[in-house]
Amino acid sequence: MSWQTTLADALSDGVDVVAWVPDRRLSPVVDALEERVRVRILTSEEACVGYAAGVRAAGGMPAVLFQSSGLGNCLNALGSLAVPYGLAFPIALSMRGTLGEENPSQTLLGKSAAPLLHALGIQTFSVATAEAIPVLVQGALSLARGGRELATLLLEPELDRA
Repeated sequence: MSWQTTLADALSDGVDVVAWVPDRRLSPVVDALEERVRVRILTSEEACVGYAAGVRAAGGMPAVLFQSSGLGNCLNALGSLAVPYGLAFPIALSMRGTLGEENPSQTLLGKSAAPLLHALGIQTFSVATAEAIPVLVQGALSLARGGRELATLLLEPELDRA
């Protein structure tokens, strides 16, 4: 089983809807989720956060998936909407700009993703093996439900090498 299928299985056990910005690494996750939960394709990461915050405010449990290079597009929505109002949900970031990256335009946000999220009070959890996914997703869902805190799973490039 691929890490993408493992992630889809774990998410489908706890979320009602997934908002995402298309990404090559995340496409198999969404393909596996489409038959189990609602999927919303959005054009920006900020729109994903806004949509997810609305779902959370209405009592649902969303998840958000996008590439780390898009994190800068949604920092304001995270910091002025989701975090202060406790509209928490799991975020899965397809990491770019880290180990093995050859595109220099990806490296700044790749290496800054965790520090930027931490500055907003959002915990991050590195995911380097498929075996860790179910426990981390359930932990992120528990943080969102009980603690009203966002948690971000950093989907490391090592996942593709396993």
